Amino acid sequence: MKISIKSSFSGKKLKTSQQAEYLLIISKLLKNGFSLSQSINCLRLLDEDEKVFTKINRDLQSGAMISQSLKHLQLPTVIFNQLVIAQEHGNIAQTLEQTGQLLQSQARQKTKLKELLAYPCFILAFLVTMLVGMKIYIIPQLEIANGGKNIDLFLQLILLILVIILICGLMFAWKLRRKPEYQQALVLVKLPTIGAIYLSFFQFLILQGLGMQLASGMNLYDICESNNRFQKGSIQVYLANKFVNDLTEGKSLLQLIDDEPLLPKQLRVLLQAGESGSQLAADLLLMSELKFEETQRGLKKLLNLVQPILFGIIAIVVVVTYLMVLLPIYEMMKGMS
Repeated sequence: MKISIKSSFSGKKLKTSQQAEYLLIISKLLKNGFSLSQSINCLRLLDEDEKVFTKINRDLQSGAMISQSLKHLQLPTVIFNQLVIAQEHGNIAQTLEQTGQLLQSQARQKTKLKELLAYPCFILAFLVTMLVGMKIYIIPQLEIANGGKNIDLFLQLILLILVIILICGLMFAWKLRRKPEYQQALVLVKLPTIGAIYLSFFQFLILQGLGMQLASGMNLYDICESNNRFQKGSIQVYLANKFVNDLTEGKSLLQLIDDEPLLPKQLRVLLQAGESGSQLAADLLLMSELKFEETQRGLKKLLNLVQPILFGIIAIVVVVTYLMVLLPIYEMMKGMS
């Protein structure tokens, strides 16, 4: 088995594609009969600089769980918590595989997005260059009144839009990083277009965790107590505290589900149907599978929208450019005739 482990791990965040690759390889080794220590030791030997998997192996040797040891992969908190839940309830291999597939899909979409953006961005840069050339060479020769000013205004408008988009994007990312994970999730699920993808992703993780915990015989109170030990501000901790506090105050479980934006409304239907125990756990795991597939479909659909939108923007720039040149020429020819 071949694995590419680069030497730039220390002090740098792992790429999403690397995280996905490691999770998928560990899950394959576990499914093929390797023990946890054998799997990590195998990957450690393939690590040329003995960085990440040496640290994971050291944690395992000191008695830590594999889910806790995988903190060195720098996974998102919600995924890291999910792996802890999975190992405690005997479903670590499948969870590693599913989260690895999601991260891998995300990495592929990012790569494909860069490829799709390359050509439109080149065309847009070419158009801007053409506008500058027209202002410097063509407009003075044709002696078109206000032609240079119009091009200046158009170039300034394009530059202003790009600067506003860049500043707003940086400010949004900076403010988002300062929020706890649960608050980040609430912001992300409200975003246009991509919010639905984030929502199905978070619902997949929440439902999968609940399903595994219920399948092991835990009740709601036990689940909340178990999840409460995760990192403060994470999605699991917030939901655990919220449910315990609100149920203690006398609020109904169905009302709590309706009020929680990260929980699917189908969960209310299952509870109203009177399901509980193993049957409810099976239905939750099935629903999580559906949310998993929904997330992947949403990523593909979003990617297919990017290039048409960019080409639409380019078409507008082309039309405006031609109008700025051809209309004055037409007026000039009309005056001559």
